[in-house]
Amino acid sequence: MKKFFLISILMWITVEAAYAQVYPFRTFSIEQGLSESVVYDMVQDDDGYIWFGTGFGLNRFDGIRFQNFFEEQGLNSSRIRSLHKDIRGRVWVGSEAGVNYVEGDSVHADPRYNALRNTTVISIYQDRVGDMWFGTDGNGVWHFSDGIFMEQYTTSNGLGDNRVRTITENKDGDLWFATRDGVTLLKDGSFRTFTTEDGLPANRIRDIKVDEEGTVWIGSRNGLIKLEGEDFQIYNRSDGLVNNLVRSLSIKNKNEIWISTEAGISLFDGENFKNFGTESGLSNEIIYSSLIDLEGNVWFGTFGGGANLFLGDYFANYTTEQGLPNNLVTTFAETVDESFWIGTYGGGITSLIENEFNDKEINELLPDNQIYKLFTDSEDRTWIGMREGLARMENNSVKVFNEDEFPFRKVRDIMEASNGSFWISTYDDGIIRLRDDSFTQISSEEGLASDRVLESIEAEDGSVWIATYGGATRFKDGEFQSFAIQEGLPNNAVMNILEDQNGRIWASTFGGIAWFDGLRFQSITANDGLPDDVCYFIHQSENGFYWIGTTNGVVRFNADQFFNDEMRDKSLAFQVLNKEQGLVSNELNLGAVYEDKEGYLWFGTVEGLSRFNPNSYQGNTVPPKVHITGVNASGREYKPGEYFTLSHEENYLEIQYSGINFTAPNQILYEYKLSEIDPGWQQTTARSVKYPSLPPGEYTFQVHARNLNGTWSEDLEEFQFRISAPFWMHWWFWILMLIAVIGIIYLFYNYYRARKMIDIERMRVRIASDLHDDVGASLTEIALQSDFLQAGDADSEFKKSLEQIGRQCRKIVSSLDDIVWSIDARNDTLGDLTDRMQDYVLNTLESKNMSVRYDFGELNMDSKLPVSVKENVYLIFKEAVNNIAKYSNGDQVEIKMQNHNGHFEFNISDNGTTGKGTKKTGQGLRNMEMRANRIGADIKIDSTNGFTIAVKGTLNTN
Repeated sequence: MKKFFLISILMWITVEAAYAQVYPFRTFSIEQGLSESVVYDMVQDDDGYIWFGTGFGLNRFDGIRFQNFFEEQGLNSSRIRSLHKDIRGRVWVGSEAGVNYVEGDSVHADPRYNALRNTTVISIYQDRVGDMWFGTDGNGVWHFSDGIFMEQYTTSNGLGDNRVRTITENKDGDLWFATRDGVTLLKDGSFRTFTTEDGLPANRIRDIKVDEEGTVWIGSRNGLIKLEGEDFQIYNRSDGLVNNLVRSLSIKNKNEIWISTEAGISLFDGENFKNFGTESGLSNEIIYSSLIDLEGNVWFGTFGGGANLFLGDYFANYTTEQGLPNNLVTTFAETVDESFWIGTYGGGITSLIENEFNDKEINELLPDNQIYKLFTDSEDRTWIGMREGLARMENNSVKVFNEDEFPFRKVRDIMEASNGSFWISTYDDGIIRLRDDSFTQISSEEGLASDRVLESIEAEDGSVWIATYGGATRFKDGEFQSFAIQEGLPNNAVMNILEDQNGRIWASTFGGIAWFDGLRFQSITANDGLPDDVCYFIHQSENGFYWIGTTNGVVRFNADQFFNDEMRDKSLAFQVLNKEQGLVSNELNLGAVYEDKEGYLWFGTVEGLSRFNPNSYQGNTVPPKVHITGVNASGREYKPGEYFTLSHEENYLEIQYSGINFTAPNQILYEYKLSEIDPGWQQTTARSVKYPSLPPGEYTFQVHARNLNGTWSEDLEEFQFRISAPFWMHWWFWILMLIAVIGIIYLFYNYYRARKMIDIERMRVRIASDLHDDVGASLTEIALQSDFLQAGDADSEFKKSLEQIGRQCRKIVSSLDDIVWSIDARNDTLGDLTDRMQDYVLNTLESKNMSVRYDFGELNMDSKLPVSVKENVYLIFKEAVNNIAKYSNGDQVEIKMQNHNGHFEFNISDNGTTGKGTKKTGQGLRNMEMRANRIGADIKIDSTNGFTIAVKGTLNTN
């Protein structure tokens, strides 16, 4: 056994004293897009953007990206000295060439302020009535009202000095001016200057602020000055102020006053100062300006170090730069005498007392510097689990267990059971139960899920839970029961086991976390809102929150919210704290979490350790301000917020948006929706969305944002646009197309019909010619032959038969002549029909000595008739004439035909009397009715006085 003496004294001795803590200052300089590293002034506008005035350019910052403004963008000068936001939300810019103001994204130069063009404006203020005041570097104060120059005030008017660095106002409306020679008060139109002769502790004043109670705080070259009533009180280095050269002040409340100096920063709570310098995380100790943003974060503009953002002192970080022996921190332990021990992998162990590390003496007594576990037992002995074995610190001595006492290596965890035994987890040899210097090895052969054991705990019911690489094992009543993926674990590699304040067992794994319901595990993974599935540990703090170490920071888990059935978005139960909030590294180490006696949480990471005060961390309850920052349609930029119309060729749309949040800008969750495209709200952490090939239509895009605390932006940001349809998608185009198609079909139909009609007419002519030339000639030849045979010597019976044959052939030829006439396409006009009628009347009625009168005067003889109309009208006419010829005793016949707009009428009558009382039936009359029906005409036959036939119908004679 190796002993060492006076260890408690030696722990206070360090070879190199170090101010061993770094606070979460976030630096923004040229590397991040700031135009220059000297920041003279800062302001936050109503949209949430932070504006930085630098020695070369004006910068607007949204938490991720900078937008730079120079003279090319309209500034009078790029050498900016002062900034101010007015009541209209405009940002005023004071430079070495007068003033500009920024509204929206545009820089404006108002000609009404041209009187300042040759003046360096180092301070700007708008009073409660809206008047503008401009403090200059040597030309006093200029007063404007509604853009109209009112007056210039200098030392001749009572101003302390013509170099006016700050202008502010108290609750009574009085103006205060910080000058190089005292503080000047403008009250009721009169100036009063306070100098050292009036009790002011210093004359060279840099800044003035008035708190909510009316107390005036003055930053001077000799320290911080407090003015209450007529009494001045000064605080300087002797009181704890980091430096007497005060350059700017920012007041959050009466207990939180930030003093920026030329040698760091001091936080004054009304009684004590807490100081910050480069060793605390500042990029530069010379501070020119400060600002408290809407989220409560404090910004500092430095001389040469850019801008520093301070999120709060809830995190304090330690690395090798602060004296930590190794950045790979694995374990922590605390003793009764409040000694705090830290184990590292590769640097041994070290103690931290009053922000100083001591590691030399202890590590010289240990056989190994690769530490897995530190554990303080009930007897205030500190056990050390190492890669090469086991050791114990006790009574100012170190005991290293030899191979006979403890022949196992890679000790990952040590747990003291209620019966006084120790359960020692090893990486390769299972778990070792040690009691009274004797040990029992328990391996997978006895029932462990795996011999690679990482941790064990004893539950309230006396059972021992063991975390292994093969799952979780419970040892209860002498029996082992293992749980793996089949029993609900998200992953078999169990890193850590926890029994919470309610007696519930939790396991952290490489696939998420899980809780035991008494029969099996219920897993919680990324699908349930867990930010990262790789969980190195789970710990419940005194305030009830669970803390989960991952590869992407520490997750604060609110189980009450998660198990609340009314909470729809389970992800709100998880909150990530990573490097953005001040954690030294995003990747934690296995089991490297500890809650000390004061309630601080210690986290071991791969890049050092972080001490976290959960009681001072409030998160960020301020809702982010969301803005649509750009719209790009097929390469063309459009101004968001205004309605615009895109052509159908500009249907590839990219929309950029930004949620203004400086606490954790990379943890903003966005919800967006494009009407007619997105079925519902879409979630993303990206700051842009793309829509390819949008169809024509009216669209509305909406977006809002949520910060890491789950607070949504108060308003939806939206814009509307339209993508016009191409001409071929307009209704009129389709009507024209329909008309064109119908026209084309009609033309094709008419062409086809005309061709068919021509073909039919040709065929009719051919058939008529064939019938006339062949059939008619043959029948005529038969009739002539019968006549020839009758002239010969033949008996009477044979001659009679020949006569019948001749007569029948001639009859057929006559009928055939009518058929040929009706078929022949050359006979389709009304003129052909009337000529045929007249020929037939001559042949039929000439021998009857009847007078025939025709009434065809109104007919267009060139109009064509359909074949069926021509044929059936002619046959009706022919049958009527035959009836008149056979039965009429009259001497006059009238034939009339009319056609008016397609209404056809045909009449034939005689003046005889023989038809009166005669039978009105017969084959001829039935034939006429049948033929009238064929052409859709009405026929009326009257034989009361003579014989009259009237045919009426709608017939196409075109």
